[in-house]
Amino acid sequence: MLSAAQIDEFYQRGYVILRKIFSAEEIGEMESAIARLQHQALGLEGKVEKEGSEFVIQHGLLERVSWAGAAEPVLLRYGRDARLTSPAAQILESYHAHHLINQVHLKLPGGGFYRWHQDSGHRGYGTADWEDVNGKGSYVQTIIAVDEATKDNGPLMFIPYSCKAGHLDLPYDKNKQTVSDKFNPADAVPALMQPGDVAFFGPYTIHGSEVNTSDKPRRVFINGFAYPGANRKKYPGRGELVRLV
Repeated sequence: MLSAAQIDEFYQRGYVILRKIFSAEEIGEMESAIARLQHQALGLEGKVEKEGSEFVIQHGLLERVSWAGAAEPVLLRYGRDARLTSPAAQILESYHAHHLINQVHLKLPGGGFYRWHQDSGHRGYGTADWEDVNGKGSYVQTIIAVDEATKDNGPLMFIPYSCKAGHLDLPYDKNKQTVSDKFNPADAVPALMQPGDVAFFGPYTIHGSEVNTSDKPRRVFINGFAYPGANRKKYPGRGELVRLV
């Protein structure tokens, strides 16, 4: 469970990182599941639905798997683990939420660039797809570090306190970095995490990452939970309403 100070940190700074939440053995299970997903992706290219999951492969390399728990049920089990859902319930102030995201990002050497963005844009803020029902963002993203995140392997970068500005409607081009006078990239702080650490952040927190320049992957396991009634968009898999606690 999060302390009052940690919940305040989430809403003020925009994110909070909990250390050593999952054990080495549990991370090993996730690694094995990811390796099996990579094997399933062999020979595929582009965006392919397989075993209920959506595989995204670029130039023969697996970039991400959406709703990974369909092809690898162990990932759905960990995606709904109480160590994720109980803090999510505290943040959302709800016993239930829609489990929208159950996703693996592989961040392989030489790849994995993600431009600055807010998840509120991905959720569809300002359209019929999304409504901030609770007035606090109505969404929490969780990221489990499967590998160590270092300065060299394209770590997740946060812009602290950017959440306080709400939805900024940032420009989005998947091929180039975001340029906007609404924030300063020089303010970014890297989320240097060890395997088993978990980051929680809200939909208005600006974040992104650069290319992995190391010779090893930086894999993460992402799960996102939406306040009941906030989402009307169709996502890969079964983004069903689940009990958080």
